[in-house]
Amino acid sequence: MKYVFSVEGVEGRSVELHCPIAVPLSQVYMVLWFKDNAGIPLYSVDVRDKISRQPAHWSAPEVFGSRAKFNIDKSPASLLIKNLKRHDQGVYRCRIDFRTIQTQTYRYNLSVIVLPEQPVVLDRWGRHLNGTKLGPKEEGDDVVITCRVSGGRPQPEVRWLINGVIVDDQYEQNSGDVIENRLLWPTIQRSDLNAIFTCQTMNTKLVEPKETSYVLDMHLKPLTIKVINPPATLVADKRYEIVCQSTGSRPNAIITWYKGKRQMRRTRDETVDHNTTTSTLSFAPTTEDDGKTLTCRAENPNVNGLFLETDWKMNVVYPPMVTIQLGPTLVVDDIKEGDDVYFECHVRANPDWKRLQWFHNDVLLQYNGSARIIQSGQSLVLQKVTKQSAGYYACSAINAEGETVSDQQYLRVKRKCESSRHFASIRFLPPPGRCFVSLRQQES
Repeated sequence: MKYVFSVEGVEGRSVELHCPIAVPLSQVYMVLWFKDNAGIPLYSVDVRDKISRQPAHWSAPEVFGSRAKFNIDKSPASLLIKNLKRHDQGVYRCRIDFRTIQTQTYRYNLSVIVLPEQPVVLDRWGRHLNGTKLGPKEEGDDVVITCRVSGGRPQPEVRWLINGVIVDDQYEQNSGDVIENRLLWPTIQRSDLNAIFTCQTMNTKLVEPKETSYVLDMHLKPLTIKVINPPATLVADKRYEIVCQSTGSRPNAIITWYKGKRQMRRTRDETVDHNTTTSTLSFAPTTEDDGKTLTCRAENPNVNGLFLETDWKMNVVYPPMVTIQLGPTLVVDDIKEGDDVYFECHVRANPDWKRLQWFHNDVLLQYNGSARIIQSGQSLVLQKVTKQSAGYYACSAINAEGETVSDQQYLRVKRKCESSRHFASIRFLPPPGRCFVSLRQQES
């Protein structure tokens, strides 16, 4: 029976066609190779005179030439064809002529596989992707790419893999020998960063598939932002370094500081790693900053309109700020003996003041009703002032941060006007006498 064995070879590579010789070589007369229906051999091995010399090999120059070599000493003996050409495809017949036994014949249907070209990848607009990076993309984007493969016999498969897993093996013939596979990968997520998109084509298992791969690059918004260990209180006019940290942005976030709506410029940024950025604000708060808000904002300018921010309300402590004021209903130049006078002590402090004191000419005032000196809340009341009440007044306030004495307020007390009566006595003498007048004053 004449069996036809199927053999596959790859263009440009080597293939072996076996021609087993089951008897001693001394019984072999000739080995002849034919192609298709040709009656003239394309390769021959003459073993007729092997005792005196090596077998004579001949290869038709217009077919294989030096590309073919029959190894008669190998088991099984085989014809090695190097650098396969497309036109080498066909049915080959090996005929072994023996000296004493019947001729043996082996038939092989050689298929020459033509590999496809290297896959090329196009974006959604049909433009070739260069390099090895896909993107950058943003979260929620769709990945739309097409793998195009030209050539190949038999027709190659074209499929998409993501991280080595087949996700799309549906392809179609475009025109001629061009095969395409269009991949739609919708709504990418942060977890897809650095995913490997691979277009793979193959039409034989004899060689590894041809692949073209791209790594997905993404622009990512910040995930977290926080002020690191903010102090519970800030001392006014003392310089601090406040640290804000953001994670999750790609590329690293840009961090800005604001006090209210005003941007703070005295900052130092540092990239801890590819995922974390810190910004240090050098800041000396004032008393006016107490209760105000510092804002730390992280944003990725490559991601439109998205940012994170955190607010920190400042608690700025400071010694009392103290001012003294004469009662607003009084006229400073119109205070006279016997009037009631009062001062107001205005205090702004954080923490709140604990004790308030009053001074007259730098002497601490003692409060008592009999002396007509009364403290009421943040007011000092002087009843029925006298000339001795005149002088410099000040108040002081004390809190945990210290004591502050106000500027001095001078109190001038006018002497009270006294009413008086004048009496005249007149004495007349007889003419040619004289007239005498005497005056005296009587206190009212």
